[in-house]
Amino acid sequence: MRVLLISTNKIRVPRPALPIGMAYISAAAKRAGHEVDVLDLLWESRELKAVRERLTAKTYDVVGIAVRNLDNLTFIDPIFFGPMTEKIVRCVRKYTSAKVVLGGSGFSVEPFSFFEYAQPDFGIAGEGEAGIVQLLQYLEVGGSLNDVSGLCYLDENGRFRQNPSNSAFDLGALVPDRSVYDPRYFEEGVSAASDLTRDTQPAIETLQTKRGCKLYCSYCIIRKTEGKGNRFKEPAEVVAEIQRAMRENPAVREFEIVDATFNYPLEYAVEVCEEMVRAKLDVPWYCQLTPNAVTPEFVELLTAAGCIRVDLGTDALTDEALQDLMKGFDMARVLEIDRLFTASPIEHTHCVFLGGPGETPAALKESIRFTERHLNPAQIYANLGIRVLSATKLEKQAVKAGIMKEGQGTFVPAFYVEPDILASRETLDFVRDSYLSHKNWYLWWGLGGQNLTDRSTDAMRAVAEMQREYEYVMRDKPRLRRAPKPTGPQPVSLTLGSA
Repeated sequence: MRVLLISTNKIRVPRPALPIGMAYISAAAKRAGHEVDVLDLLWESRELKAVRERLTAKTYDVVGIAVRNLDNLTFIDPIFFGPMTEKIVRCVRKYTSAKVVLGGSGFSVEPFSFFEYAQPDFGIAGEGEAGIVQLLQYLEVGGSLNDVSGLCYLDENGRFRQNPSNSAFDLGALVPDRSVYDPRYFEEGVSAASDLTRDTQPAIETLQTKRGCKLYCSYCIIRKTEGKGNRFKEPAEVVAEIQRAMRENPAVREFEIVDATFNYPLEYAVEVCEEMVRAKLDVPWYCQLTPNAVTPEFVELLTAAGCIRVDLGTDALTDEALQDLMKGFDMARVLEIDRLFTASPIEHTHCVFLGGPGETPAALKESIRFTERHLNPAQIYANLGIRVLSATKLEKQAVKAGIMKEGQGTFVPAFYVEPDILASRETLDFVRDSYLSHKNWYLWWGLGGQNLTDRSTDAMRAVAEMQREYEYVMRDKPRLRRAPKPTGPQPVSLTLGSA
C-alpha cells in the first residue's frame, strides 16, 4: 500500500527534535512491503498548503499523522497543536479518499478525546510499529480489527474502542528509517535559543536504547505511552546502530540518547557505556539522567564512553517539592550529584519546575537562593508550572486546588501553578530578575521583554481561549461513547524480523 506519514511537530526549543517515532513507523511499514513517503511540517510555514500539494501530487491509500505533543508544555507561552491536527485531517478528507490514522505520543496521551475531536478513521495508542503493520494488513486483505495492537476505532455500533497495546516486537529487531529525516536537521550553525553553552548547535543524531519506565513521577505519562516495564536493546546493538548512523550521514557530529531516563536501571546504562568503551566509539553524546541512579563510578564511566553533557531530571529544588513530585531523592542527593558532575568534564543541566504543588512563594525564593549559593551547573532549564495530564497524581491535585474543574479533561492544555505564586508580583519579579541575572539560566526566551505577572495573566487568558475554542468546535461534532473493554484474547503479536 502507498502510505504518507506526516510529522506535525513544530517545537524548535531547545532544539528541533528528529522525528524518531515516524522513522520507526516507516521502517516497520517498509519491512512489511509497503511504499512510504514522508512530509515533515517542522519546515513548512504554511502547513495545510504543504499537505494539499503533497496529496494532489500523488495518490495514497493511508495517511498517518504523527503527533509528538499535544502542546508545547509551556505555561508562559502556551501553544496547542490539536487544532492544526484537526485541520490536517479535514484537509486529507477533502483531497483524498485515503484512510486517516493518528498516532504518536501526543495522541497516545489522550486517545479518546483526540479521536473524538479530530475524527480520523483510526488511531494507534502506544507503540505503533506492530499496530501500523497489522492495520495495513487488515486494510489490504481483511481480518479482524480486534487483532490490531493499540488500535482505536469505532465499532459497529459507533462506539469508541481501544485495543490493548502489547510489546509485539523486539526493540532491537528494528532500526529506525533515518532516510525520512530532512537534511536541514543536520545543518551546522543553527543556534538553539535556549542552549546557553554554545553559539552553534552541531549536527546530532538520536537513539533509543530502551522503552518503558519504572519511575513514578507524579506528573508523567511515559508509563502510559511506552509501557510500565522496560524493554532493552542489546548494548552491542546500541553501539552498532550509532556506528551505522554515523557512516550513513557524515554530517552528524554528536549523538543524543533520547530515553526518558538513560540511567534507570543503572545496571543497563553501565553495560551500554562499557560496550561503547570496548568498541572505542569516538562520538560525543549526551543523555537524560535521573539523580536516583548516579554514582562516582558511573560518572567516570560516562566520561570514558564519550558523554559530554547530561540533562538531570531534578524537577524541584526543595525537599518538600521533591517528595510531592514523587522523585525518590532529596536535596542532599541533588547537591551530591551536582558536585560529582562539576568535578567531571561532563556539562550538566538541572531541569526544574517552578510553582509546583505545595511550593510557597517563600520556598520558591529560597530554592533560587540555594541554587545560587550551592549549585554549579552549566545550565538551569526551568518551566513555570507543570502541564497536567490525565490519570496522574498531579491531575487530582489540580482539581483539589481549584486549578481545574472535576471532569474538565486534559486534552486542552492545563497547567499546575500554585495560585499563591501567581498572585505574588513580588515573587514573580524575584524569579524573573534572578533568571535574567544568570546567562546560563533559561526560563523563557521573551523574559527580558515582559514581567512574569503580566505574562502569566496573558497565558491564563490564552489557555482559557483554547478551552472555549475547543468547546465551540465540539458543538458540531458527535460525542462518542466508549465500548466495554474487551474480554477476549489480547491483540495478536507480530514478529517484524531481525535487523
